[in-house]
Amino acid sequence: MSALDGKVVMVTGAASGIGLATAQLFADEGARVAMFDRNADLVNETAQQIGPNAMAISGDVTNEDDVAAAVESCVERFGRLDASFNNAGIAGGAPLHEQELVAFQRVIDVCLTGVFLCLKHQSKQLIAQGEGGSLINTASINATQATKGLSAYCSAKAGVAMLTKVSALELGEYGIRVNAIGPGHTKTPLTERARDLPGFDEAMINATPLGRLGEPDDIAQMALFLASDTSPWVSGQLFYVDGGITVNELPPGFDPFAQGLIRQQRG
Repeated sequence: MSALDGKVVMVTGAASGIGLATAQLFADEGARVAMFDRNADLVNETAQQIGPNAMAISGDVTNEDDVAAAVESCVERFGRLDASFNNAGIAGGAPLHEQELVAFQRVIDVCLTGVFLCLKHQSKQLIAQGEGGSLINTASINATQATKGLSAYCSAKAGVAMLTKVSALELGEYGIRVNAIGPGHTKTPLTERARDLPGFDEAMINATPLGRLGEPDDIAQMALFLASDTSPWVSGQLFYVDGGITVNELPPGFDPFAQGLIRQQRG
């Protein structure tokens, strides 16, 4: 049997990058997958590529009605929900004294409030089913690694880490496990523009003990472990999947990705 045979899983931010790799892996492992993304055209295209065990749902994780409707649509199509990977996120960079409120709030809304809304409505469904389940959130190495220029992103991801712990505490009595994954620097559309900057890849690879950047499938494999029945007593944890970069003694504020975002924003 495959790891997720018979299970129904929702993935947010599923149209590309880590979300798409995870949706594909979940489907390959026997799951039926509800792919939720704000890019309607792209999520429809990628769901069709995965096949009949994938459905596309378009919407915004910052809109509670959209999130509630996504859970309902998943259950209407597949009959239940067993696990989720709350992965949708954005990034933006600016020094604190130059940070626009609207930009700061947008990162918080997507990366933290969006996770809260997903957890709220997914857990309601799991509690109603009465059979437990697994909820997985995407945090970041920046949940604990402060980086100059990423005040909103670091704050949001630290919030996701604590929200994961509180959710695990509250939902444990229902047999629901809640964990988070903290990706390191991974090759995704989110990092593509910064990775085009001269020296970016070299700086990150040199700072990473395993000597390479992450691939989306590296993160997907951890999500598979947490969504499956091979992790039945794992809850409330943040798992770094980062090639070891968080154990390295980096200079304060070191992060070529953040500096790249700032340079792009300034034009």
